[in-house]
Parts: sequence; C-alpha cells; structure tokens
Amino acid sequence: MALMQLFHANNRNNLRRNRIFRDRLNPLDAYDDHELLYRYRMSRQTLMRVIDMVRDDIVHETQRSYALTPEQQTFAAIRYYATGSFQTVVGDTMGISQPSMSRIVQRVSSALCRHAGQYIRFPTTPRFQQAVKEGFMNEFTFPNVLGCVDGSLVQIKAPSTREDMYVCRKGYHALNIQGICDSQKKFLNLVVRWPGSSHDAFIWNESGVKRYMENHADCGYLLGDQAYPLKPYLLTPVRNPQSDGELAYNRLHQRTRQRVEDTFGRWKCRWLMLHKFGENIHISVSEWPF
Repeated sequence: MALMQLFHANNRNNLRRNRIFRDRLNPLDAYDDHELLYRYRMSRQTLMRVIDMVRDDIVHETQRSYALTPEQQTFAAIRYYATGSFQTVVGDTMGISQPSMSRIVQRVSSALCRHAGQYIRFPTTPRFQQAVKEGFMNEFTFPNVLGCVDGSLVQIKAPSTREDMYVCRKGYHALNIQGICDSQKKFLNLVVRWPGSSHDAFIWNESGVKRYMENHADCGYLLGDQAYPLKPYLLTPVRNPQSDGELAYNRLHQRTRQRVEDTFGRWKCRWLMLHKFGENIHISVSEWPF
C-alpha cells in the first residue's frame, strides 16, 4: 500500500508543470516613435497619456508572481485592439499567456470605458455647439449642423443566449453601433448595446441624444441617411427629388453625411479588432462593460 502511494505521488510530481516566468517586452524601450505608431496606432505621447489615465484602475495591489505593471497591461491590450489577432499570438510577442491576455483585455477595456465620457461628448453648451457648427460650415458649407449619425456593424462571436438576435442583415453575429461625429472625424456620441438585428431607426429612438434633440430642437441639425425618420432636428435626403434645389440639397447632404461613414471606416482600419476581416471579438456579450 505504501509503495502504491509513493508511486502515485511521484506520478503527480512528474505531471505537475513548473510555472514559467517569461521575459516581457517593454515597447517604450524596444521601439522608436515610428515603430510605436506602426504597431500600436498611437504616438508615444498618446500612449503615455492612456497609461496614466487607466493606471489606478488596473494596477495590482501586490507584485506577487511578477504581476504585470499598468504599462505592460495597457500595451498588451492596445496591441490586441490594433492587430485583431488571436490573444495567444499577441501574448507570445509580449511574453504573456493567453489566459492573462484575456483578463488584461477585459480589465483595460473596462477602464477605458469608465473614462470614455471625458473624450466622447455630445455638444450641449453654446460654445461647443458653435465650434462644431463652424467646423461643418467651413468644411462643407452646410449651416447649423451639430453632427452626422449612422450605424455600423462590429462582428462578435456567437453569444450563448439569444444568439439569433445578434445575426445581422449580412449574416454574421454583430453589434449594431450608433455613432455621431463632427467634421473632424471625432466621435461625439456612441451607443454600444444593441444586437446586430436592431434597425438604425430603433437604436436612434432609444438613444439619449434623440431625447436631448427633442427638447432642444432649435440648437441645430443632425444629418442621417434614409434609415432615419425625418424630424425638425434630423435631416434626411429628399426621396425622389424633382427640383434643382432638391437635387442640390441631396448632393450637399450626401457629401456632408459621408463624414460619419469615413469616421467609422478609419476607426475600424486603425483598430482591426473591430474590422470584419480581423479576429472576432472573443468576449461574451454578458461581459461587455458598456
């Protein structure tokens, strides 16, 4: 009996894997400014600002087991956003295991969402509104425009519950994200909560910006495509234009509203995780921090 116990104990010891602490890359030391921008889609200064912003949210209380620093966590998450690759591949380049990569992406994403309101803000003050209107007027000669609104699909992995709701019109699982941008291709508002089967008009009707515009209809216009309802504060193209004025309005409307499509396109090309040709977002919908 004692011999059998000794045999099983030795067998367990042989099967147990020793923990491996890998050498971890510090991109600030390894890459110059051009390489940082190429690999992380941000300048050195912007990366440092992002790290400082989320530092208190992601720092570990202790340094047990060589805990990852806020810098290492932020670089790993941003690299994952930028490449749209598998977490294993991104982790291998930085000396981080896949389970750790999964936790890092969740932790950093949640931290970024908590600070998003500092940078993604719809214009509600007279000075802010005037600046946005002047931007559209100078760029497109379209007066009194507060922003352009549209929806865009971001592919995700199939959820475990209500999977059918997330199948979009293009046949894959997605979230339908509503965005409003200014003339400088900066997002003023994002709604990230509705499944891919949701119509743009439905998402608009449920949004906070719609309620704000109804109560402040004289503050300016938003421009949307024909998927949106025509309202005093939401201008859409003229259906079946007949006169020269209607044709000229539609041309100007299309040229101006194109800015939101360009903004979504640049957003997805910079962060390939969001692009349909990148790796699907491997985060359960119930875990999304939005």
